[in-house]
Amino acid sequence: MNRFNRKITLLILLGIVVLFSLYSASVRTFFVAFTTTIRSAYIDMTHAIEDAAKKHFDQAETIERVQKEYETLQKRLLECRSDASKYRFMKEALKMGPDTNATFEPVRPEGYAMIGNFQQLWLDRFENFNPMRNYGVVRDGYAVGIVVEKKLRPLMILAGDPECTFAVYIGGVRAPGIAMGSDARHMVVKYIPQWLRLKPGDEVVTSGLDHIFPPGIPVGRLLSTQKMQGFQNAYIELYGDTLHPDFVWITSPAAASKSDS
Repeated sequence: MNRFNRKITLLILLGIVVLFSLYSASVRTFFVAFTTTIRSAYIDMTHAIEDAAKKHFDQAETIERVQKEYETLQKRLLECRSDASKYRFMKEALKMGPDTNATFEPVRPEGYAMIGNFQQLWLDRFENFNPMRNYGVVRDGYAVGIVVEKKLRPLMILAGDPECTFAVYIGGVRAPGIAMGSDARHMVVKYIPQWLRLKPGDEVVTSGLDHIFPPGIPVGRLLSTQKMQGFQNAYIELYGDTLHPDFVWITSPAAASKSDS
C-alpha cells in the first residue's frame, strides 16, 4: 500500500513538472505583462501626483499674489474714500459755493521748530508757497492755525500759540474781531465792538478779511465775554485739534492768490 502511494505521488509530481515545462513561457509572459502594467500605472500615478502638486503650488502662489494685490487695492480704495469724505466734509464746513476758488494743499509737518513748543512746526515747502504772505491751516474742516515765513521756510503756528492771529466773526450778529492763541484748546478774540451782544455757544468762524483764510471756516464756540475799555474780549473753545497736526491743509482765498500772482 505504501509502495502504491509512493507511485501515485511520483506520478503527480511528474505531471506538475510536465505542465510547468509546457506552460512556463506563458506564465513568464503573464508575470512580465502584469509587472509592466503595474510599473506603468505607478509611473503614471507619480506623474499625476507631481502635476497636481505643481498646480497646487502654482495656484497657491497665484492666490497669494492676488491677495496682496487685493489688499493694496483695498487700501487705495479706503484712502480715496477717506480723501473724498474729507473733501465733502470740508466743502460743507466751509459753505463753499460755486464762486469759491480757495486753494487747498495737503502738507505734512517736518518737525517742531522749538523743543517744548508744540504749537510751532516747520512744514514741507508746498507748491504755491510765497514768503511774502500768510496762509491758513485747516484740519478736519476746522481752522487751527496760520503759516508764516521764517528763515525763508514755511512755519506753521497753531491756534494755541499767542503768535497765531487771524480775523473772525462771532455769532449771528457777525461781530468782528481778531483771534489770538491762548492755549492748545482756547483762543481770545479781541477788539470786538462793545455794543454787540454775544452769548455763550455762539459759533466763531473765519471772516476772510485778513486774506489768510477763506470766509466761513469754523474755528470754535464762545465761552464767555469780558468788557474792556471801548471793546470786549471773547474767550472761545477751539473745535480743532492743535496737538496732533499729522496732516493739514494749507489754504488761501482766491482773491489773495490773484493779488500775489
